[in-house]
Amino acid sequence: MSSVVRIGNAQGFWGDRGSAAAELLAREPDLDYLTLDYLAEVSLSIMAVQRDRDPNAGYARDFIEVVRSLADYFKNGGRCRIVTNAGGLNPQGCAAACVAVLAQAGCPPLNIAVVSGDDVLELLRSTETEGSAECTAQSAKCKFENLDSGHPLATVRDRLVTANAYVGAAPIVEALRLRADIVITGRTADPSLTVAPCVHHFGWSLTDWDRLAGATVAGHLIECGVQVTGGISTDWLEMPDSADLSFPIVEVADDGSCVVTKPADTGGCVDERTVKEQLVYEIGNPDEYLSPDVSVSFQSLTVADLGSDRVRVSGARGRPAPKMLKVSATHRDGFRAAGTLTIFGRDAVTKARRAGEIVLQRVRNAGFELRDSFIECLGTGASVPAVPSRIDESQFLETVLRIAVEANDRAAVECFARELMPLVTAGPQGTTGYAEGRPHPHPVFRYWPCLIERDLVHPKVELVSETSRRLGPAQRRPTSMDSNGEPALRWSHSTERPQRLADLAYARSGDKGTGANIGVVARSPEGYDLLLARLTAECVGEFFASMGVTEVTRYELPNLHALNFVVKGILSRPLRVDAQGKALGQALLEMPWPGDQP
Repeated sequence: MSSVVRIGNAQGFWGDRGSAAAELLAREPDLDYLTLDYLAEVSLSIMAVQRDRDPNAGYARDFIEVVRSLADYFKNGGRCRIVTNAGGLNPQGCAAACVAVLAQAGCPPLNIAVVSGDDVLELLRSTETEGSAECTAQSAKCKFENLDSGHPLATVRDRLVTANAYVGAAPIVEALRLRADIVITGRTADPSLTVAPCVHHFGWSLTDWDRLAGATVAGHLIECGVQVTGGISTDWLEMPDSADLSFPIVEVADDGSCVVTKPADTGGCVDERTVKEQLVYEIGNPDEYLSPDVSVSFQSLTVADLGSDRVRVSGARGRPAPKMLKVSATHRDGFRAAGTLTIFGRDAVTKARRAGEIVLQRVRNAGFELRDSFIECLGTGASVPAVPSRIDESQFLETVLRIAVEANDRAAVECFARELMPLVTAGPQGTTGYAEGRPHPHPVFRYWPCLIERDLVHPKVELVSETSRRLGPAQRRPTSMDSNGEPALRWSHSTERPQRLADLAYARSGDKGTGANIGVVARSPEGYDLLLARLTAECVGEFFASMGVTEVTRYELPNLHALNFVVKGILSRPLRVDAQGKALGQALLEMPWPGDQP
């Protein structure tokens, strides 16, 4: 057994670069494991629609092409093992498709294992569940109340489409013990894809909380692919060769610490900036980062830049895993559509807004009711309206008019789609950009997070393709994780006389249901003291007040010189173009710094 286990990631979301796995293994053929993450909160609802059309569907078909691209790697003796949640609602179907594509490519059979049992849809649909014996001890939780709103499941039960519990590392560990070369799961917690190889490699106990915590942090760092190597970085323009951003690798040691790195001579970088920015991404309370495997505290983490695109992260502390598992459920909630037109010419913004109002008025005149509607003039700062444009609207010569609507009735949305395109001849002169034609109505799927008793979830592991050949991890000399010094940070921003928050910090944001998480990391220790004193929950709430904020909670991470803000209610209007809050970090960085004000 080597002193570290090397785990790469080659997929951060469903739709990520399909060639990444083959490229990463071509550069790092001796990786022990490769993880691929396909599932966001509403991914399974999309798969449910696909499965309705085709009973053999319901998984990420993109993964089959990834497997096809790796056939030559395996034929040539490649020994990396694959762990992925690409199975979605149909991991067995995904596995069968992998067997077929490998056979077509003339690849020797591989051991392919499936982890299922995460699907709890029928349990949530059952009207008897709330009174069942299993729920007696936790009756309130067995109502599957929405974790964001507190609403009871009864309000949406008849419209449920999917319900899947976040399964942890244990069944994947069992699959690896059964010598699986490819492990395909359904809904699995993202970091668990990394935790399981570590547990299997080192033989950890599933109650070794500090080690599990360290591996969970490692998984959190690489689960979003190139985000830790420079993707969506605040300082993205400074990233070298961003056209060739490399997917990341973690080298996890037996104590749970890890070194984050990437292949040599590839784009992007791994440094203290990129690692800290990913650490604070979508974490909520940093002292209680919950996964099915362990409750992790980030408060004791240390980040050491070793140079040469290597950053050591250590010091994670773990507590026993939560008694309840999180469930990601989705339900149907009407229909929506969005369309865009470009308006060019003097008073473009005023003309665009008036044109949008005309479309909505015509829908109402036709006798249809829209549940919600939104008019945005993109290019004027409309993505985050809390940040005022520094340019007078009359000075804009061009804007992209975006109109989005939602309704209970599909016919109302279809009426909107019909009324948008006549603006091409009836709207303001300079209306263009209509090559994509009339927008199409789409069903709306709402996310319903809730909790479920562990005892009600029964993961199952099965080998669907078995051979005597075992690839397993390659054996090689241990990798040294020592360093003879820590290089100075490569900041390009000055903290002298800051004019805006960006002069002191960088940030990253993402969605948390109807709320958002905004992580802010100081560019220097001195900058952190200023953030701590002046970047309060109150001023963040005031900054975003126009966007429906109901509550802001600030968490402090002095060990990372970072603050984390959980902003509730800011994503309660899903028709916004930035429905997932990805622009909120950049928006907050535009906050004018209060200077010498107390």
